[in-house]
Amino acid sequence: MDDLKLLRDFGRELEQEPPATLVRQRRRYMGTAPRRRGRAGWAMMGAVAVATALAVAVPTLLLSNRDRALPMGSGDRPVNVSGVRNILLIGSDTREGPGNEDYGPREARQGSKARADTIALVHLPADRGKPTVVSVPRDSLVQIAACEGSPARRDMINAAYTTGGVECLVKTLEKLTGVRVDHYAEVDFSGFKKVVDALGGVEVTIKQPIEDPKAKLSLPGGRSTLDGEKALGYFRLRHTGDGSDVQRIKRQQSLLYAMLAKAKTALVTNPAGFREFLGAVTAATTTDLNVEEMYQLATSLRKSKPVFVTVPWAPAPDDPNRLVWKQPEAKELFAKLR
Repeated sequence: MDDLKLLRDFGRELEQEPPATLVRQRRRYMGTAPRRRGRAGWAMMGAVAVATALAVAVPTLLLSNRDRALPMGSGDRPVNVSGVRNILLIGSDTREGPGNEDYGPREARQGSKARADTIALVHLPADRGKPTVVSVPRDSLVQIAACEGSPARRDMINAAYTTGGVECLVKTLEKLTGVRVDHYAEVDFSGFKKVVDALGGVEVTIKQPIEDPKAKLSLPGGRSTLDGEKALGYFRLRHTGDGSDVQRIKRQQSLLYAMLAKAKTALVTNPAGFREFLGAVTAATTTDLNVEEMYQLATSLRKSKPVFVTVPWAPAPDDPNRLVWKQPEAKELFAKLR
């Protein structure tokens, strides 16, 4: 299965098509003959660098100095498996920092009130084979670890970030999954827009027009190239489809996949330009990875095809608007990442 087929598989789920520019780039640079499929690798630094965006995953004040990165925590933690890297991507809805106040009152998401709007864990195997990007629904009801003077409690998983920032979220995830988090990357609204713009925008194709004032998004049906502002609206969009967090995650994964493809093309055809892109990423995010570390990861993973999954879930019995992790499927998923 080649990269375009993987992207089309995502698209069918969301009634989208792969960007036409991606198709042209794929054919131009990687060839279309079946015998060359093995060369159609994806830059995982996509999953670290771009996904940093998504999460945008991935989110807080714009920082370019890794010395200002937040601590990863200490104490009783899962074993550190040699060669394996697990990178936590966080998208914050903070209203602090230049440009973020445009998305709501500053006091609504200031300081400790900021929430993890998007959470994903990128697993890089020791052999740098197939990476796995695990999306964690923010509406998941889980046991939050005790931190920052707050006792352990059952709450939505993004409450861990509100309680104690990255360190509390890392602590909670490690206790829930048994997977050690080695690195992290955060991006806020403004940072995400900067990363998308550094890519030159990203193309999507949608079946129906989208009009959502809350997401500041107006898109016609068909093909559109999204700049940072529109990509952020598309990424955060909830009032469409069934409006669920899981539906939003599917849309985010599809967008991220297209972004990874574009980043991968830059890595293959313009390594110097790709380094500049990574520089833009680190300038727009809070992370304990520097540009050289990102580039080394990217080059070691350029022939790998990432797999996107979501933590298995079911509706919460006591709250239909919340989710619980489905067992034993969730435990089996994370066991594969240890």
